Amino acid sequence: MTAGALTLSDAERRVAERVDPVATAALSVSAESGGVAFANAGQLMEFAKLMAVSSAGVRKHLRGNPGACLAICTQAVEWGMSPYAVANNSYFVNDQIAFESKLVQAVILKRAPIKGRIRFEYTGDGDERRCRAWARLADEPDEVVDYLSPPLGKITPKNSPLWKQDPDQQLAYFSGRALCRRHFPDVLLGVYADDEIEPAPARGPESARDVTPRGLGAKLDALAAGPKAPPPATDAVEAFTAPEEAGPAEDDFPGGDALVTPPTERETSADEDADGEDKWLGDPEHPDFQAGARAKARGNKRKCLNQPIANDPERLSRWYAGWDSTEAPQGGEG
Repeated sequence: MTAGALTLSDAERRVAERVDPVATAALSVSAESGGVAFANAGQLMEFAKLMAVSSAGVRKHLRGNPGACLAICTQAVEWGMSPYAVANNSYFVNDQIAFESKLVQAVILKRAPIKGRIRFEYTGDGDERRCRAWARLADEPDEVVDYLSPPLGKITPKNSPLWKQDPDQQLAYFSGRALCRRHFPDVLLGVYADDEIEPAPARGPESARDVTPRGLGAKLDALAAGPKAPPPATDAVEAFTAPEEAGPAEDDFPGGDALVTPPTERETSADEDADGEDKWLGDPEHPDFQAGARAKARGNKRKCLNQPIANDPERLSRWYAGWDSTEAPQGGEG
């Protein structure tokens, strides 16, 4: 349809050119067979062509589509209903013809072997709401068949907006269909309501699903970026934090297995200024000075075994000053 409800599209015009006026004139009108009585398949196909060019008389998915109209007409004949009534309660969902729930319910009431109508009972609230559908058999009125729906929250799919606007109505439709399919499967063979069919998934780049294995994407990005340059040495030095020792004493550790070799061994020169820095480093009251003196008094070698002192040049200088200021014990090593 283009401009207006009575304007034919190119496809509809091509179909209209193939309609056989003689065959369509032979169609009989019937009040008992959905409005039209078909004598043979040829008349059914000609009527499908007429339906395809009916413009506003049918829904958009049937306009210019005689094949879909033929399927609708065939279904209408089987149900004993008007082809146009069936057509205008149909949808095209995911490449499949589906029907409105009220039409499916009407088909069940007309064709199922039940006495009277299907009855419905509701229990629960919210997502736990359920519906029980039941009916009496026509040939055995004392026998009742029923169906209890799952909780409302577990029913899928829910393509109709009425699932939110009128959930009890949709529960009744759902339970009525399920009752029929369980006890009278021949009645709805191959027939689906529009809210039963999953909609076609969206297509296009925006709906693409990433199937890259986990971790592979990051590896590919890293390879594409090329090898990383090593960080500057100054960054590594600034980022380094010396580990804290587990509380060694300020004293040396006599008898230890490993010797801590200081970065440099400083010998006191004779021409150092006694009033300068070395006088302060040689303060006999300083703990590092006293530690060096005790080490020599115990007869230890001139190697500081206290790692915190050995790693600090200033503290090590005080330790050496204490060592050098003390007399070695008799028989000890200097």
